[in-house]
Amino acid sequence: MVVSVDRRTISMVYRMNNNVFQEYVQAEQLLEQNEVMASPAELHGIICGLLCGGVQSTGKQWLTEFNSLVNDGMPMPAAVRSWLEQLFLLTQAALSQQSGLQLLLPDEDGPLDERLQAVSEWVQAFLAGFAVMQQDLDRASEELQEMIGDFSNITQLDDEFEEDEDNEASYFVLYEHVKLGAMLAFEEFGQFLPQAEKRPTLH
Repeated sequence: MVVSVDRRTISMVYRMNNNVFQEYVQAEQLLEQNEVMASPAELHGIICGLLCGGVQSTGKQWLTEFNSLVNDGMPMPAAVRSWLEQLFLLTQAALSQQSGLQLLLPDEDGPLDERLQAVSEWVQAFLAGFAVMQQDLDRASEELQEMIGDFSNITQLDDEFEEDEDNEASYFVLYEHVKLGAMLAFEEFGQFLPQAEKRPTLH
């Protein structure tokens, strides 16, 4: 797939550089303009899954594996690749520090059903990326195996929920549970950045 990159697209990537996790709509526009048929949540889920499965912390192994999952092995358009590389580095740093991990999802002010759908997409993509790197879950701790089971259940979520405080609270709990699962997986299989000190195992 060859797509020309216009100045508007380049400008969009530049504006997103410092606030990538707060610009879900802009990310959707970037992908649409470049004919990438996936949501930002899915692409971040794959990146996080690859990292948590143990993809190399340096080099471009992650990009090769990513393209094979998303783009039939073909390179992404330049503007999308630039955005993905930034997303990879920010996610890698957050996981290595075992703090500050954010999931790339629609804004919290958006409709609850859309956010739940995005969580489901993120988790399904995470499992795909993780499975590329870790095909034998017997190596995982019992706690992580339970988490992976929870992730599988999350992909079957019914996204038709009423907009009320109880369901908003449940969404927050779900979000935090997914973050915990990702950090636990990285703790067991991920490659920490050289400057990052490994933290105690999460419980």
